[in-house]
Amino acid sequence: MSSRSLQYHVIASKWLSDLEFYKFEMGFLRTLLDNHFFNIEYKEDRANVIGLNNDLMKLDVDKNQLEVALDDQIRQLELMSEDIVPEDVTSLSAKQIKLEYMVSHIFSEYKELKKQIFSLVQKAYQKPGIEPQQLFPN
Repeated sequence: MSSRSLQYHVIASKWLSDLEFYKFEMGFLRTLLDNHFFNIEYKEDRANVIGLNNDLMKLDVDKNQLEVALDDQIRQLELMSEDIVPEDVTSLSAKQIKLEYMVSHIFSEYKELKKQIFSLVQKAYQKPGIEPQQLFPN
C-alpha cells in the first residue's frame, strides 16, 4: 500500500474517532435542550428549542451518511493493504476529497448549532425568576 493510501487510512480512522466523541456530545446537547424545553415560559423560546432539535436531527442524518462513507473508505483501504483488491489511488483521492468536504460541513454545522444551544440556555439564565437549578434539576 502506498504512503498516500496509508495516510488516507489514518485520516479516515481519526475522523471516525472524532464522530464517536461527536455522538457523545450530541447526546449531551439533546439532554440540555430537553431539560431546557420544559422550563421555559415563552413560546418563542420553545419554538427555538424545537427548531434546534430539528436541526440536530438533520445533522444526525448527515453524520450517519458520513459514517457509512468512512466505513466504506476504511474497508476499501484495508482490502488494498491485504492485496485483496488492487490499489486505486485516483478513486481513493476522489473519495477522500468528498469525505473531507462532508467532515468539514458536519463539524462546522455542529459548532454553529452548539453555539445557538448554549446561547439559548444562557439567555434563560438571564431572565428574571429562573434559577440554574430550574434549568438543570438533579
